[in-house]
Amino acid sequence: IYRPFVKRAWRVDIPELFPEILSKAFQLAESGRPGPVLISVPMDVFSKDLDVSLFEQINHHTQTIEKPSIDDQTANRILDRLLQAERPLLYVGGGILLADAAEELKAFSDHLSIPVAHSLMGKGAMPDDHPMTLGMTGFWGTKFINDQCKAADYILALGTRFAEADASSWESEYTFRFPSTKLIHIDIDPNEIGRNYPVDIGAVADLKQVLTVLNRVARERLPEGLNRPELKKEIAAYRKDFQASNLTNIQDESFPMKPQRILQEVREVLPPDAFITTDVGWNKNGVGQQFPVLTPGTILTPGGFATMGFGAPAALGAKIAQPDRVVVSLVGDGGFGQNPSVLATAVEENIPVVWIVMNNSAFGTIAGLQMAHYETTYGTVFRKGGESYSPDFAAIARGYGMKGIKITSASEFKEALAEAIASQEPCVIDVAMKNDPVPTDGHWNINDIYSPNSKRSHVSVN
Repeated sequence: IYRPFVKRAWRVDIPELFPEILSKAFQLAESGRPGPVLISVPMDVFSKDLDVSLFEQINHHTQTIEKPSIDDQTANRILDRLLQAERPLLYVGGGILLADAAEELKAFSDHLSIPVAHSLMGKGAMPDDHPMTLGMTGFWGTKFINDQCKAADYILALGTRFAEADASSWESEYTFRFPSTKLIHIDIDPNEIGRNYPVDIGAVADLKQVLTVLNRVARERLPEGLNRPELKKEIAAYRKDFQASNLTNIQDESFPMKPQRILQEVREVLPPDAFITTDVGWNKNGVGQQFPVLTPGTILTPGGFATMGFGAPAALGAKIAQPDRVVVSLVGDGGFGQNPSVLATAVEENIPVVWIVMNNSAFGTIAGLQMAHYETTYGTVFRKGGESYSPDFAAIARGYGMKGIKITSASEFKEALAEAIASQEPCVIDVAMKNDPVPTDGHWNINDIYSPNSKRSHVSVN
């Protein structure tokens, strides 16, 4: 059952093998592309006595595996391509953050003035207020960002799988135009290189080491670096226009609140290094597109399987790991409803996380797809007696013994959030939200699967 989504699954049938399997499991989980492993241990095996010397033998084995880099010759070949390109671009994924290489990425972009676009999982690899940050690509990317990727003649891709939504279902009309655009792809996992697009130069390496080498060689070749002032102006103008296009929604006083206003006020209240966790739906997609992440590594969002129910418990882990940082979870009512028992843990252990339930009384993304393609919202829009229905999540929080705030007007939200953070207590803020879809300027062929030969897409379900 577990094998499709773990790096390896073991079943321990011989007790004496448990120490060796345990050691191998940790090594595999943390090496290469990090990921989960499973050790299944039958109860009778757990009850067996073991000679402790079996564990002592394992201690002689190294706990870390040295990671590969690239040599100067390869670095120079990569730089040759980028320096000869008229419109080079860096495209980064979550691998940058897993490799702790955000600082090196920024230094490389700064020195050569190369713009950086990112996948959903690469959000925050470059600060969103950096002058060379473009933003997220693909289905939830904007036309400007996708057009920049299409127009690039060389792309250096770092730590990305070119996943379907990020790459607009790999259709060249929307985001990437390989092989007319040439691709240099570097990843710690050899299986990802060339998996979805043809590669001009491919390398298996740790991204922190790769960028350290590239930065050194770039400074040897171009001590003064490069400057592209016109491109910086173009990016700055795009940001200004995008912000202006959202201004009506951000300033909207209506209630339920516009999701754009919720995000804007969360950003205004939070310190730059606060951690944000998201779940699945508007909160994930809207944050990826519209919420500025200012400190690398401070957004935790479910990619891959896009598991609903991730955001609420992930916030507990972030706060335990970084107790001195503010942690806020942006979740929908559907995602929060998957696992409200995390509140009991927060109360028992006094973990001061703030959960913001962006409550549209629906499984909003699925409701939009259903309405667009089947003209129904069966089981996805919650109503009772013809009226919108939702559990009172603030009351549920109080039932667990913690602070719960139910927002009743748009003007209340910002102050309530500031007070919740300042209280240093766990708190749930339940805020009714209008079910407006995230703008989608890219493409995702789920729409083609549901409605072939049609241009249908998500719709607003109120």
